[in-house]
Amino acid sequence: MKIETITYKRVKSLGNYQNETMEVTAVLDQYDDPNEVSERLRELVKSQLFPPESVPTQTDDF
Repeated sequence: MKIETITYKRVKSLGNYQNETMEVTAVLDQYDDPNEVSERLRELVKSQLFPPESVPTQTDDF
């Protein structure tokens, strides 16, 4: 079996019956590892739908 494209899709619940969906597709060349590409797609979607929360910085009010 020859894998030519890989697609990853994920749905994020926003509450109140609302969702946000993101889908990415990669076209593989002959040297790509499908498992590695799949993981990279998952990480990309995760970082877009669930970005790390920004850490507030403390400032001194002097």
